[in-house]
Amino acid sequence: MFFGHFFKGRLGKQLDVALWHNHNTILPVRLIDGAALNPSGQIWRRCHHREWQYKQDPETLDDYEARQF
Repeated sequence: MFFGHFFKGRLGKQLDVALWHNHNTILPVRLIDGAALNPSGQIWRRCHHREWQYKQDPETLDDYEARQF
């Protein structure tokens, strides 16, 4: 992000992260679809146009780990 403040060209566009990654939060966050948070679902976030976006998967962390094996 440091170079994105100085170079607004191609490098600035590369700083937006299109991949969602798992996020553990203590404070409630606003989901992109406006739904209420489910205490058992996983929260995913990504940085899009320098703002964090959050979404929630109804699958619990235990369900996800069980599916991996």
